[in-house]
Amino acid sequence: MSDTPPTDALPASHAERKAADHTSVKSDLAAAAANIAFQDREAARQILSRVRAHLSPELAAAVPALLSEAPDPDSALISFERLVSEPSGEMQRLLNQHHVLAHYAIVVFGHSRFLGETLIQNPDLLQTFLRERNLDHSFSREEFHESLARFRSRSFENEVSLLLAHFKRREYVRIMLRDVLRLAPLAETTAEISALSDVLIEEALRDSENWVQRRYEAPRHFDPEGRLVDTPFTILSLGKLGGNELNYSSDVDLLYIFGDGEEPPGTRISNREYFIRLAQHVTEVLSRVTREGPVFRIDMRLRPQGGEGELAISLSHALKYYAHSAQDWERQALIKLRHSAGDERLAREFIRGVQAYVYSGAAEEAGGAAPPAAKRLNFAAIATSLASRERMRTRHRSRLQHTDQSVDVKLDRGGIRDIEFLVQCLQRVYGGAEPWLRSGGTLFSLQKLHDKRHISGKEFHELTSAYEFLRHLEHRLQLRQGQQTHHLPAAPADLQILQRSLEGYASGDDRLGDVTVAVRRRMAAVAEIYHRIIHQQSRRRHELAEAEFELRSLAESGSIEQSHQQMLERLAADSPALFEITRRRELGSQTRRNLFRFLSSAFTSSERYAALVRNPHTMERALAIFESSDYLTEILVRHPEEISTLAETGMTESRVGTECLFESALGGSWPGSDPVFSYLANSSASYGEKLSLLRQHYRHRIFALGARDISELREVHESLAATTAAAEGAISAAFVIAEPPDGLAVLALGRLGTGEFDVLSDADLLFVFEEGKDRVALSKSAEQIMQTLAAYTRDGSVFPIDTRLRPRGNEGELLVTPAQLQAYFEQEAQPWEALTYTKLRFLIGSQEVGLRAKAATKVLFHRFAADRGFLPAVQEMRQKLENADPGEKSFKTSAGGMYDIDFLVGYLLVQHAVKEKGGTIRERLWRCVAAGVLEKSDAATLTHAAELFRTVEHVVRLVVGRARKWLPATEHARQVTERLSTQILRRTFSRGLEQELTETCGAVRDIYRRMLS
Repeated sequence: MSDTPPTDALPASHAERKAADHTSVKSDLAAAAANIAFQDREAARQILSRVRAHLSPELAAAVPALLSEAPDPDSALISFERLVSEPSGEMQRLLNQHHVLAHYAIVVFGHSRFLGETLIQNPDLLQTFLRERNLDHSFSREEFHESLARFRSRSFENEVSLLLAHFKRREYVRIMLRDVLRLAPLAETTAEISALSDVLIEEALRDSENWVQRRYEAPRHFDPEGRLVDTPFTILSLGKLGGNELNYSSDVDLLYIFGDGEEPPGTRISNREYFIRLAQHVTEVLSRVTREGPVFRIDMRLRPQGGEGELAISLSHALKYYAHSAQDWERQALIKLRHSAGDERLAREFIRGVQAYVYSGAAEEAGGAAPPAAKRLNFAAIATSLASRERMRTRHRSRLQHTDQSVDVKLDRGGIRDIEFLVQCLQRVYGGAEPWLRSGGTLFSLQKLHDKRHISGKEFHELTSAYEFLRHLEHRLQLRQGQQTHHLPAAPADLQILQRSLEGYASGDDRLGDVTVAVRRRMAAVAEIYHRIIHQQSRRRHELAEAEFELRSLAESGSIEQSHQQMLERLAADSPALFEITRRRELGSQTRRNLFRFLSSAFTSSERYAALVRNPHTMERALAIFESSDYLTEILVRHPEEISTLAETGMTESRVGTECLFESALGGSWPGSDPVFSYLANSSASYGEKLSLLRQHYRHRIFALGARDISELREVHESLAATTAAAEGAISAAFVIAEPPDGLAVLALGRLGTGEFDVLSDADLLFVFEEGKDRVALSKSAEQIMQTLAAYTRDGSVFPIDTRLRPRGNEGELLVTPAQLQAYFEQEAQPWEALTYTKLRFLIGSQEVGLRAKAATKVLFHRFAADRGFLPAVQEMRQKLENADPGEKSFKTSAGGMYDIDFLVGYLLVQHAVKEKGGTIRERLWRCVAAGVLEKSDAATLTHAAELFRTVEHVVRLVVGRARKWLPATEHARQVTERLSTQILRRTFSRGLEQELTETCGAVRDIYRRMLS
């Protein structure tokens, strides 16, 4: 045996070890970045490398795991680098010694950019978390007073507004940490923010009193015994602060009241003028903009006479106003009235004095006569006034960033305001006889209303869970940038950050779906309760004329079962045929539950109920929907009038692929099969009305098509063609509504381009315009088309629009010219884009521009057909998509899934210069056969597989009401999916549908590998 050791056993040189270590660290960083949801992985890897140089090996190893939990890891990492890069090295030593502080810092940075900046500017906060252990409990008002006193004693800041704003932001960091670490429930978080706000208002009042008293004498008056005494002044809060429910970026609603009494003669200024000046100074201190921002945005419009009223008002004048002059909504706002600063006795006197004007029957309960204002409550007027007031307040801010049709979790139907308004209405009606119900907080009041059986257990659960979810979401939105916003973001990346920040707060299906779907589901449930309790009973009040008005919920019947029995008794009298259907013993639990949900909704108006009674035979089809489709059931429950749709036959024509769907835009006539889209687009209705009609009709079309799929078991190709035709009609209507100048063409890509658009699909669009035309005007038109289709209104949206397949994706111009397309295809386009643009199809607008855009793709196809790197690039992209969901089954991305077929056929069409590349996947496959580049047996296998994948995916969407990657998780949904798929495909799966899918994937992958080897 040789004594010479093998080469790999020899000791490495120092340089070699250093190089190996560097390679290993770089590899580790790349691996760490790959497992975190960074937007820019390469930049993140570089920053991680720099950050690690400042940290101990133990902390450096822990940082990637901490970043992986951050909703916005990019921002968290950038800010964390700033924190650890401070020159003194003190922060590095602190973090290396106490790793938990690094956790706290990354949590702050990952949730809030504006509070992250506060932490960077105030790094001593981390030491207070360690030294004072102040994250284990919420602060009381007294503790905030003490903390503010300590902070003020150490501060060199003379400007009180800046000092208070700085203190607030520091305290927000601690409150926010307790919130997002789930150390504090929602009610505790909002109560703590409210307590902090009270202390800040008190401090502003104290400073303002000193300022005014240095200039004028303290206000005094004669008491009933003739003694000269100080005149009191109090600050009361309303709205969210009044209910102890303030959020991170609320406006603060205040009311200034001063005491009555005769002033002594010879005073320099009257008490009225004194207190107005005091109120002005308090408002100025709190709202003055500093480098830390204002302390608060102050809203004084809830004071008597609103913006036209005096800033401070005497007690007697205030009571007189609310007794005789105030609007209903102004009295309702007083439910959340409470003392925040100043004289408590005066505040109590005012609050006691207005109770009779707030609650129905409160005066009679106290032994007096009810004022006219308390005898009759006009809830519809209150709702309208409140909505108008809130929208006026936010219009100037929302105009900067959002359209009026974006999802507003506060103001839209079923949002936060609706829950708060509903609770206040119930309090006003029952609070007169039951003073225990008089409380400001929404969650606390819901509990009390449930305890007194004014709402049912189901309603209590729905409203409470929705309110907590929406308020948590509101907090996450506002924490991000420190701005007052209630709109869901439009950008997918921002939506993903929002969804990650809400992990742990959603439950059930909300945890699985995207945040927009979860919000809409919650708001729809609230809207249904709101409509039933408020609007139905408001109509009943008008019908009963002089009868006593009552708000009623299911709880007043004793139980949901009793309510169901009452509905059945009504049906038995009005429609025996319907009654017999509901009594069938063979109805499954799912069917029966959805049936009664539908009936409860149908009973909310005479129009809905009449539509049901007029069409009793449609209930047979409806039962099949209730059993099989959550998607269609939700449409029926929310819109019971659609029951009449089930009586229709031959509902729509499935015509796809016309080269000009909307000739009227070019001066001709509308050739489509649906005249309603043409009518609403060309009508004289307002823009808002057109949006509403467009959504209603598209919903009607989709419901009719889905109902046919369930009842007639149509082949999937027919179903998708019909859905595509409906989408084309909606896009055509949106085009005409936008009234674009000449020279704009709209083209489709993706599933809309191939004529295989499905329910719950996004529409991939490309906007092309003629050279020399007004780009700005045409861009506005394109944006309006997108808004018309995708903006979420109270009638929902039509469907989302995706324009990311345009040249350069999100970084590219929304509009391109044919020449720009051609230049991009010649020089910059990637191989995957050659596959994508085989699906390009003209929809509407300038045919000439559309034809030139289509012609530009020839350059793209010719370029990659001659490129030897085309095939490896296609294989690499397909592998990336497969690796994106490791270990997760998917109709699309799994090995042998739909993307295998799609990539293979796209590659063959481009590589072999097949002239006509468009059409459905089935048409594209057989074009390859006709061109001699694919065997008939392989095409038959792939066609069979595509039909299976498309059918099951379509059925899953109908069954569970959302797009899923694979089969449903619940047993019932799986059984329904398998049954419908079997019936539509007219096949049996002896070993089950999932096994059939798995084996089909295997067969597809075999062909994919063989053809692309």
